[in-house]
Amino acid sequence: MRITINDKEVVIPTSLSEFTLGQRIAFQEEYGNELDTWLKKIVDMEDGLDKEMEEMEFRMEKMFRTFAFFAGCTPDALKESEFVDNIANIYHSCLSVLFESESKVECLQEYHWKGETWVLHPPSLKHGDQMKFGEFIDSKQVVQNLMELGKSRWDAMLNLCAIYLRRPSEEYDESFLYDNSERIEMMRELPMDIALGVGFFLTASISLSNHHFQSSNVAE
Repeated sequence: MRITINDKEVVIPTSLSEFTLGQRIAFQEEYGNELDTWLKKIVDMEDGLDKEMEEMEFRMEKMFRTFAFFAGCTPDALKESEFVDNIANIYHSCLSVLFESESKVECLQEYHWKGETWVLHPPSLKHGDQMKFGEFIDSKQVVQNLMELGKSRWDAMLNLCAIYLRRPSEEYDESFLYDNSERIEMMRELPMDIALGVGFFLTASISLSNHHFQSSNVAE
């Protein structure tokens, strides 16, 4: 959705395919971490009027901060705007739905992006797999960082996408993870529907591997 704010045209994404991983990382750094901390405090509050008032303030602040991020302005500027009702309508019809849909992405084995086919390479080390030991070590460290720092660390997803989302016949190269490498910069442009698909794919693969490992131990 294209709208004009202060004589400047801005793009408000209406689907995850219009929202990039780089934007998700930037939003998390600018507003997301603070909002997550605030929400956790609200959850820990005792039920009552104070909690209800805090929840209301949180929802309003989240709306202004989210809209401000995509509009390229400050939350305070939006609060003083005469178009608050329009902002609220756009937020609730597009942006809030956008973040809610992050948990509803369909995981595919193959994606078409930038005019090319990209496939997911399973994280396993069985005989005959394409995965190399260096790839396993790099991804293991990234996953460990992701678990230690929390699910909101989208920068870790950037590295995981660089490792596992590759062209069909493309082998992993450790240079993919170099700071500001061409591959990392490319993954910043990755649409969020694909990035989340990679995340769910890895979660399912790790769960399946753990189940297989536990079953093998029981059999022994």
